[in-house]
Amino acid sequence: MRRVLIAVLASAAALVGCAAPGQPEVTFYADGQSVATGPRVRFDVANGREVRDESALVRLPVRPRQPVQISVPAELSEHAWSVSFSYLDAAGERVDGGSELFLPGDGQHAYTLTLPPGSRRLLLVSVQEVVFLNGIEPVVSAYWDMETPA
Repeated sequence: MRRVLIAVLASAAALVGCAAPGQPEVTFYADGQSVATGPRVRFDVANGREVRDESALVRLPVRPRQPVQISVPAELSEHAWSVSFSYLDAAGERVDGGSELFLPGDGQHAYTLTLPPGSRRLLLVSVQEVVFLNGIEPVVSAYWDMETPA
């Protein structure tokens, strides 16, 4: 009986070890709080398919003039990636912005988003994984999204 139990436990451990890995998670940190999430949208560029997970949209309160720190896992930093964001300016108008494109080999695993002086509030932050079709045309292949509650 003991040998059977050991064999069953060993088989279960092997199955757990072979399970498909989960999607990479991006962590957003602001004002002493953090949230981590998997991709909200992922594109299968080869097959022209889109996979959405609306439950992956996370919310994090961010006070005005506070930075948002973004941390990406190694598996994402091995690809090109960038950060896009939207905020309300001093006049209450929506403004869209973005970071530079971080390339594989840059060793870039984090980004700190600081809005310009006078901006009212952050609306949305999106980390974007970028692939290059035919080695030259950049295409976003996945989004990790965080919004701030009103």
